[in-house]
Amino acid sequence: MNKILIFYATAGIGHKKAAIAIKEAFDKSGRKDVFLKDSLDYTNRFFKASYNAVYLALVKYLPTLWGFFYYILDNPWIYAVMRPIRRLTNHINSKKLVKLLLAIRPETIIVTHFFALEVIAHLKKKGILKNSRLVTVITDYKSHTFWLSKYVDCYVVGSEYTKDDLIRRGIPLERIKAFGIPCAKSFSKKRNPEELRSEMGLTLGKKTIFILGGGFGVGPLKNIVLHLDKLEEDFQGIVVCGYNKKLYNTLVKIAELAKHAFKIYGFVDNMDELMSASDVLISKSGGITVTEALNAALPMIVIDPIPGQEMRNYKFLEKHNAALKINRPEDLISIVKELLSSNRLDILRDNIKKIRLIDSAEKIVDLV
Repeated sequence: MNKILIFYATAGIGHKKAAIAIKEAFDKSGRKDVFLKDSLDYTNRFFKASYNAVYLALVKYLPTLWGFFYYILDNPWIYAVMRPIRRLTNHINSKKLVKLLLAIRPETIIVTHFFALEVIAHLKKKGILKNSRLVTVITDYKSHTFWLSKYVDCYVVGSEYTKDDLIRRGIPLERIKAFGIPCAKSFSKKRNPEELRSEMGLTLGKKTIFILGGGFGVGPLKNIVLHLDKLEEDFQGIVVCGYNKKLYNTLVKIAELAKHAFKIYGFVDNMDELMSASDVLISKSGGITVTEALNAALPMIVIDPIPGQEMRNYKFLEKHNAALKINRPEDLISIVKELLSSNRLDILRDNIKKIRLIDSAEKIVDLV
């Protein structure tokens, strides 16, 4: 006992980033018995490889199919039929994970992904881990049936909006904490945008548009850059391609011929500084990307959110007038033109400050 395990799963980047933020907050608190684990490392090789690969393939090439499965499995009646299949699949593939849990029998387990959640909840149901507390951190702004279990001791959620959704789904109010989704504390740090632009070799006093494709460079970044370059209004662009080297090479060539200045990056570890140096973000609406932008008080233009969690995250932003949405890159021209020539960015920024919840990771440390 007296150990804390934090589990994520490498299905996209967001679950891992949330877990790292929690671990860093524990490190700063001085607690030494906290361990960060990828739950998929404790499955067989095929399961781990296919888990992330299938997810990325669906959201990139078959988003409608992904959305179909996402929504249909959120129906409690259909999920009731699927639950035994999920349990059997997880049972077959989680034996090393179960072995680890039984060897350590941690005081507290924190999960930022629902794979480990289901395995741990089953062990608690059987009375095998009855003395281990299970804290579940939901990394999107609306829940899904896959996150639900009466054996979760506490849910940490991104907003009051998410808390209300869990209450509607039957989770008791006293088991829900609206702390915000954890992200690095540096995103909410106050910085001077002009100083950052100077350090990055950007032009001072010029509106800066940040175009983000996530860790895997997903989304129509090439077309976004091409359409933005048609604007007559003065601006400069920052583009992050993540691990997508082919996209990076393509955009470098486009930037060399563009009339506007575009600074092209691959994978970066200073996302917080890039956001602080920017006036608006164009991106997909993954839970962690949205959270980082909210923490940085950076207005977003959400580009064609995929059905499922991305659309639900955008609906949260839309409800609070904290972001805009386009479905096609060509729609950017009119919307960016308006943003650069009006006070709408200030209005969006004010609305963001009303709903953002910062210091989530530190609040989780205090809770534990």
